[in-house]
Amino acid sequence: MKRALAMVILLMFTVTPLVRACMTPADSYAVEVVLNKPGITSELWRLEIAHHVLIENDTFVFRSHYDKRLYVLVWNASDGLHIKVGIPVEWKTEDVSMGSLNVSLLITPDVLERLKDDGWRVSDNTTFERKGVKITLLPVKGSQCTSDADCATGGCSGEVCAPKEEAPKIVTPCVYKPWYDCLSLTSCGCLNGLCTWKPDPAFETCLREHGIDPSRVVRAGYFELKVEAIDKSDDEVNVAVKDFLGAFGVSCNSPLTLVETAVTRLSPAIDPSEVNASEAIKAELEWMKEPGIVNLSERDVGEISTVAQWGFAGHNGRIGWYEGANGSYAWMPYYRSRNPSLIKCVSNAFQSYNLPNGTAYVGPTLTKPPSGTPTTTSGSTKGEVCGPGIVALLALLAALGRR
Repeated sequence: MKRALAMVILLMFTVTPLVRACMTPADSYAVEVVLNKPGITSELWRLEIAHHVLIENDTFVFRSHYDKRLYVLVWNASDGLHIKVGIPVEWKTEDVSMGSLNVSLLITPDVLERLKDDGWRVSDNTTFERKGVKITLLPVKGSQCTSDADCATGGCSGEVCAPKEEAPKIVTPCVYKPWYDCLSLTSCGCLNGLCTWKPDPAFETCLREHGIDPSRVVRAGYFELKVEAIDKSDDEVNVAVKDFLGAFGVSCNSPLTLVETAVTRLSPAIDPSEVNASEAIKAELEWMKEPGIVNLSERDVGEISTVAQWGFAGHNGRIGWYEGANGSYAWMPYYRSRNPSLIKCVSNAFQSYNLPNGTAYVGPTLTKPPSGTPTTTSGSTKGEVCGPGIVALLALLAALGRR
């Protein structure tokens, strides 16, 4: 019976990853990079002798050199050296206001830049946060069409894209406008259930050169705009929503109907808009480079920091040297890599760490490394078996061998 039970457990280990941590809310307020690019080396013995650095569970813990309120974790894993900078999280009971509305929006690079300039933090072009107000865009499929064949052009110059049955009935002034030349750069078709001129960078550039806002021509579809605000008055939320829609050229004078509720959850101890993820990870990489804790180029530091943003942490979001969809390698979050193996479970569990009082530094004189301390070289590994999981597996194999 015991042998059979051991075989079942062993089978579970062989068909599923042994160590697969779920995503946690803390990862939303952290940025992490694994230095898995071939040729990058590390000498962690130098970090062992640094001042104001704690070691817990084989993880180095110290305060951020960018902002002492942030924490830094450094640990070695099978896929390389991990460096994580995060905003501390804590359980908070907050007054949350929620509301939603449906709106037609065209998301363009110009709009995203306007939002960033106005202080909005942008995640994957669908989530936007500013000073406690979070807006999420969820696509709402239209009902005009299901394929390009359901759409056709209408109007005197064929300048209108509409449902096939309506297009012949559309009448417009027979005055040819210069921007109509841009229509040759795109096509009339179905997008998100709506008949529209298809978005295309060359088409949109041509329109702007003729003084036409692409959102007047391209109907990118409807979105449900979900709003969530923490400890904000209704007036503050509505001002934020109005500013947000204004970046798209959309005027909204009707206030949202908001529902308020008290929610207890893990929340950042610092407003993420007050600290910059890119600068935070850059500061730690540069600090670790100087005394030789890690050996990587300034170019790598720059490329990593350019990609970095809060939320790029944990199994799915960590930044690493991965192969992209086009077959070339670059620093990118794992979920954007080619054929990523993603985890979908979410847990509220997280580990808290004590932080040293001072800021970490390495003394002017470095002693030689402890005997037997190797220099590690980074490189991508395919396996995901590590840590306590592999110990359990070896113990099981030993037990089976004795029988």
